[in-house]
Amino acid sequence: MVYIVIPVHNRINKTVKCIDSIYAQNYKDLSIIVIDDGSIDKTSQILLKKYPGIKVLQGSGSLFWTGAVNLGINYVLNISKVGDWILLVNNDVIMENDVIDELTKFSLEKNRKVIINALSVDLSDKKTIIKSGTIVKSWFFNITHHILQGSNRNELHSTDAIRADLLTGRCLLHPIEVFQSIGKYDSIRFPHYGGDDEFTARASRHGYELYVLPSAIVFLDNDKSSFNDQKIIDRLFGIRSGINLINRWKITMAVVPTISKPSYFLISLIKSFYVLIKSR
Repeated sequence: MVYIVIPVHNRINKTVKCIDSIYAQNYKDLSIIVIDDGSIDKTSQILLKKYPGIKVLQGSGSLFWTGAVNLGINYVLNISKVGDWILLVNNDVIMENDVIDELTKFSLEKNRKVIINALSVDLSDKKTIIKSGTIVKSWFFNITHHILQGSNRNELHSTDAIRADLLTGRCLLHPIEVFQSIGKYDSIRFPHYGGDDEFTARASRHGYELYVLPSAIVFLDNDKSSFNDQKIIDRLFGIRSGINLINRWKITMAVVPTISKPSYFLISLIKSFYVLIKSR
């Protein structure tokens, strides 16, 4: 059984498209758990009427991504069996029909000692690859490579799985036992951004291999307008900002080797300000 955990806050139209793509999967042994963290667009009512088979868990609006994910994981751990998986899915993705087939097949090939991410592609053109996982070429100099980012999916020479050092939690398959072994996502230090980086790095330290699988494609309905509309102070320190400076410090302390922490963090600050300036 694959338990699909979807954290949501509003965006009901995207959630419906996402769930429709899940029910269109070739893989049918699945169960959907939606965590509705304080939506005000009638998300829960609409979903329960349209999809009677799904489970909707309620949040107060203060769970954010990581807290919502953990609420879903806790629910699944109480009902799951040996051999099950948890697939984390964001509600702004639409899956190709064979995504779950491809992810579970690869997990079994690796004796389930892996965490695997689907490859994200921009929905607007269905060809431009978006960040799905990261290879760290140098911790000291904070040199990273986002796997296949900017490439054209139609021009890939191979769909073989690619090893990563960090994974993005957009469509991420976990064997159920990883949570029993190393615990859940860190919702205290990383309530919204960074929880996927910290968790996958922690899993790697405990012997789980991390992969991006180009044969499993999800399309991202990428909307950056809300980020660009934020005030500067919110973009630098807000919970929902990907360039949050405090969050960069926490990631540095949680993931980066000790000798590289000072230089890594300094370069992280430079990168944050570069993103801020470039987007204005």
